[in-house]
Amino acid sequence: MTARPPIPAPPLKGGCLCGAARYRLTVRPLAINACHCTDCKRLSGVDAAVLLHMPREAVVLDEGATARFRKTADSGREIDIVRCAACGTRLWHEPLSVATLSFVAAGTLDDAAWAIPTSHIWAERGNGSMPPAADALVIEGSPADRQALWDRFAQLYPASA
Repeated sequence: MTARPPIPAPPLKGGCLCGAARYRLTVRPLAINACHCTDCKRLSGVDAAVLLHMPREAVVLDEGATARFRKTADSGREIDIVRCAACGTRLWHEPLSVATLSFVAAGTLDDAAWAIPTSHIWAERGNGSMPPAADALVIEGSPADRQALWDRFAQLYPASA
């Protein structure tokens, strides 16, 4: 079992590089997922993007303006990439196929030290620089749905803990 720091109590706060856009997360995440797809590697500039799966209503923009870029992902699903309108920092993604879900870029949190991925997808595309923790779920390609990712998170971070 991997030693995992506890998830801080909400609200969790974050923002962009220039400080113009600030957001808060009002509930704990559904998952902490590392995505090794080509798009996420390009967006993050490293082997994977670490994304918090969040109920969309729990992602609240407190300050600043955002801009959107629509992209068709490797999975074939369309997703809006939400960025700071001033500096372009990628803050979160909103999948068009699930209007109730957002993927928040963990690196934009004010404190992301606790955000160790509980799952990895498109794992076969990883270059080894971000190996999965021993207890993380590892999936080659895109999962049929996200429930397995959420289930692993719930196993590792029980709601009562």
